[in-house]
Amino acid sequence: MKLVMRDNNFITKKHHKGNWKRAWTHSFLPQNGDFEPMPHGLMPDWFLRSRLKLRHLQLLLAIDEQRNLHRAAERMNIAQPAASKLLAEVEAIFGQPLFDRHPRGLTPTVQGEILIRNGSLALRTLTQAATEVNAFTKGQTGMVTVGTVMAPMIELLVDAIEEVRAHHPGLQITVEHNISDVLAPKLLEGEVDFALARIPGDHDPKQFTYQQLWGEELHLLCRETHPLANKEAVTMAELAQWPWVLQPRGAPLRQRIEHLFLEAGTPMPRSIVNSTSAVMSLIMVNQSDAITSLEWNVAKLMSGMSRLRMLNFPERVFLQPYGLLTVAERPLSPGAKIMYDAILGLAARREREKSLEECQ
Repeated sequence: MKLVMRDNNFITKKHHKGNWKRAWTHSFLPQNGDFEPMPHGLMPDWFLRSRLKLRHLQLLLAIDEQRNLHRAAERMNIAQPAASKLLAEVEAIFGQPLFDRHPRGLTPTVQGEILIRNGSLALRTLTQAATEVNAFTKGQTGMVTVGTVMAPMIELLVDAIEEVRAHHPGLQITVEHNISDVLAPKLLEGEVDFALARIPGDHDPKQFTYQQLWGEELHLLCRETHPLANKEAVTMAELAQWPWVLQPRGAPLRQRIEHLFLEAGTPMPRSIVNSTSAVMSLIMVNQSDAITSLEWNVAKLMSGMSRLRMLNFPERVFLQPYGLLTVAERPLSPGAKIMYDAILGLAARREREKSLEECQ
């Protein structure tokens, strides 16, 4: 005789010898036999062969967020037994657990994290599809979310937006400003359509397609009453004596400044505030004796609009070029393609103009 009792995470079986054996619910297959464990090595169309449902993905994301099956079921507005059954089904599809069970909840396995990450992208893409379809139904052109670092926002993006709005007034445009280290993950996760940025050093370049645009000269800024503001030329030793506000370590602009101090044989300033916000940097520079570094067009704009001065540094310093960054093998939506092409066309015209000026 064999008795079976099921709870949230376990199946408990009593065998004929009287011994109780507890097993994870991932070893439980529905009685109708619809789901069978997948063989090692998933086929490209595995999700069709296995009858994976969007409901399965929604549950995995809810469990990942709540780390508790009961709360995940409440989040999805379903009963806990139904959530247990869905989890058992999807784990049976893979033939292995997607979550480690602990007394206080569940944490995803490596396989679970892979499925959660890609499942989240799939659901987000479907949500975006609905938004785009609704936009076209209402007579709008579509929508696009552009990620950008500071310099191309001033040099290209604003003018490109004006061009696009003139020809496609119904296009919904969202701009997200941040550093490349933040924008690249957002791009991979589908939160932005493309980015004007650089490929971070800790990311595999094969994940992206990259259309290089141009680099930018760096300038150092301080407030107009700063003791170094009117010097004919400042040295790295003098700069090291003052507080700085810079992008976090690892950011291209921060790395370039660190290399300048290293090449001069001068220790980095002892007081550095890390900030991804250019606005925060400028506020600190304006209200204290802090120094910051910005790309040429940004520094020129800000020094002309406020009480800031560009320091006279004896050598010209250039930053690694930025470019148009998209995810490899992920096509752009119609709205994103309109904006992408506008930026690329504007950049090409600006490049031709620069070449003509240099020839004259």
